[in-house]
Amino acid sequence: MSDELAVLYQVQQVDTELARLRAELAKLDSGAEPQAELTAAENEYKTILNRHHQSEAESRALELEITTLQEKKTKFEAQLYGGTVRNPRQLSDLQDEVAMLSREIAKLEDRELEVMETIEAQRAQIATRAREIAGKRQHLEAVLNYYAARSSELNQQITELEPRRQGLAAQVSPSLLRRYEQTRGRQNNLGLVRVQGESCPGCRVGLASELLKELRAGRVGLTCDSCGRLLYWERPAD
Repeated sequence: MSDELAVLYQVQQVDTELARLRAELAKLDSGAEPQAELTAAENEYKTILNRHHQSEAESRALELEITTLQEKKTKFEAQLYGGTVRNPRQLSDLQDEVAMLSREIAKLEDRELEVMETIEAQRAQIATRAREIAGKRQHLEAVLNYYAARSSELNQQITELEPRRQGLAAQVSPSLLRRYEQTRGRQNNLGLVRVQGESCPGCRVGLASELLKELRAGRVGLTCDSCGRLLYWERPAD
């Protein structure tokens, strides 16, 4: 029976390693967060780019409108100063029209200047965001590559350990294995501990002298009075 406990202790060691591997696998960065950051950056880039296109369209529209009004103003100025119109009322109307067109052109030119400044700022934003996106893509690629490589390694180690665990567990009686599994489920994956001193390695609480005496005498199935873990006594090597 003590040999059975020795095998069960090996099962515990394998279970501890499997738990470590699975915990590391669960903590691996699969790229979800950097992917979300990249997506958000790309969406922001598209928004800025759309606004930039709208600004450029407005700039072209302003240029066309200014050109049209300027041509109209030039035509009226030619009539006003060309000597073909002599009627004072008509001359006054032409002067008013030229003045109105001048004001409208000036207003449009001011707006065009504002739009051009916006376009320049947007171009700078686009360049900055493009660099940020390139960096985020590079980071995501690195994360994904590491995840693929490391998860493959961990899964391979787990795959190799699982048959060993099954083989060892098959050497333990079902009743003892069941007790171990139940205790391990309650005690953070640690169902059996190897005692080499006078305290329980699982909870660090000192073991009663009578319990230690029975344990060292070879009695099996003993548990820690504090944490309930199965106890395995291994005599220190000479």
